[in-house]
Amino acid sequence: MARNRWFLSRLACAALGLALWAVPHAALSDTVGTAAAVKPSSTGTPPGGSARTLTVGTGIVERERIQTTGSGSLQVMFNDKSTLTVGPGSDLVIDQFVYNPGSGGGRFATRLTKGALRFVGGEISHTAGATINTPVATLGIRGGAAFVTHDASCTSKKAGSSGCTRIVCTGGVCSVKSRVDSRSVQLRVNQAIEVGNLGAVRFDAASVTLNDVTKGGSGRIVAGKESNRAAKFSAQQTIDQTIQEQAPEPAPPPPP
Repeated sequence: MARNRWFLSRLACAALGLALWAVPHAALSDTVGTAAAVKPSSTGTPPGGSARTLTVGTGIVERERIQTTGSGSLQVMFNDKSTLTVGPGSDLVIDQFVYNPGSGGGRFATRLTKGALRFVGGEISHTAGATINTPVATLGIRGGAAFVTHDASCTSKKAGSSGCTRIVCTGGVCSVKSRVDSRSVQLRVNQAIEVGNLGAVRFDAASVTLNDVTKGGSGRIVAGKESNRAAKFSAQQTIDQTIQEQAPEPAPPPPP
């Protein structure tokens, strides 16, 4: 009897050790990107986990919720070389990231419920495309880049309870579908759209002032009487600027 208890005790210890070894290895295998630049305060909450302060080099996992304070910002470099710059006062979730390095294919989807982001596509966006969802719109990006904001106010229409989304297409192909009226719009480079509770309004980027999230702003699009002061830009200029701004930032750490 004592021998059986000893055997069961050893078996339980072995099982516990195997479980403890498996947890960090499983978490490591789920890493989809790395925090490449962080301006405090930014937090990440992995699925089923507790909130943690994100620092340079922190691994980001699928279905992680990322939140920034009013003075915080974050840039995530994903495994396919896509980058996501998250502006202050933002709340988003990395809903899906599947990447096949051999083919460059996969799936990328994130959900922005508040704040601003800038997405620059990597390999996945050049094959299957990337998706950014908000409470009122779905944006599909293929081989390009875009700015997306979502908050409680609209420039041209009442936002309603779901808020208002503004999108500027700065490269590639940007397809927008309104969740309000199911209307689909394809934006050309340097076009912008605002989707609110009552529908959608499209602008040319030349008549829109974008408070660029890369400069620490909120990313809001302001149209109307200040449009004559709007900065004009081309998609290639924006992408070139993105590359230049990202260059000084530390590269993601090599995998262990």
